[in-house]
Amino acid sequence: MVKRPMSRRKPHQNRRKPEPSPAPQRGRSELWLYGVHACLAALNNPKRRVHHIVLTRHAADLLKTVTHPSLPQPQIVDRGHLDSILPPESVHQGIAINCNPLHSPDIAELVAQERSQSAVVVLDQANDPRNIGSVLRSAAAFGAHAVIVPDRGTPEVSGAMAKAAAGAMEQVPFVRVSNLARALRALKDAGYWCVGLDGRASQTLAEIDLGGKTAIVMGAEGSGLRQLTAETCDFLAKIPISGQIESLNLSIATSIALYERNRKS
Repeated sequence: MVKRPMSRRKPHQNRRKPEPSPAPQRGRSELWLYGVHACLAALNNPKRRVHHIVLTRHAADLLKTVTHPSLPQPQIVDRGHLDSILPPESVHQGIAINCNPLHSPDIAELVAQERSQSAVVVLDQANDPRNIGSVLRSAAAFGAHAVIVPDRGTPEVSGAMAKAAAGAMEQVPFVRVSNLARALRALKDAGYWCVGLDGRASQTLAEIDLGGKTAIVMGAEGSGLRQLTAETCDFLAKIPISGQIESLNLSIATSIALYERNRKS
């Protein structure tokens, strides 16, 4: 094991269909979340400012699980009307909400939290919102404290990202930074060891000491880490896989790395 230096469905056919309600005004926010898990998690998050709740009659019972005390009156609409206010092919499961994005902490806020054991995930060049959402879900599942992305090239938070995250967006801070290498150096100054995953690395993830404060740095599928990102990491490591497969899905690789870290901690 490499040691660290000591220093550091279709709608139900009722006899009477619900009358379509007027489309919610979109002036307050352009962010629409949809899907059962994403919406219920947001509605139960006191930090989330919600402007509109739109759902089908079939999905209305979902709100019985919501405990937030000050939410707007929900609008009951037919499924076609709900389809019309969301992007094409949105799998909304009969519910959508219009809300503000959550506060995105900066690196200074993140490193100011005193933790002796902490894991964060850093994504270099991830540009598919569904992949990013899946990484957020993996981060929540394995107890990571944040997902950090470069502002440039990373898509904005969207319904597709939140749907893939399945509620994890309410749990894991999503940190956008202007310069990824600088953010990595700030993490290192705060006592984090930055471990970059690279299929060409000479050592495997299992051979790296992942205890303490660790930043797992993931590159884009296919192209991997950018050179400067790789050079800024303390260690590079690989997940050994069959030669018949070129690479793993980003969220799967993230899950394996976080599992390996938790197993050793």
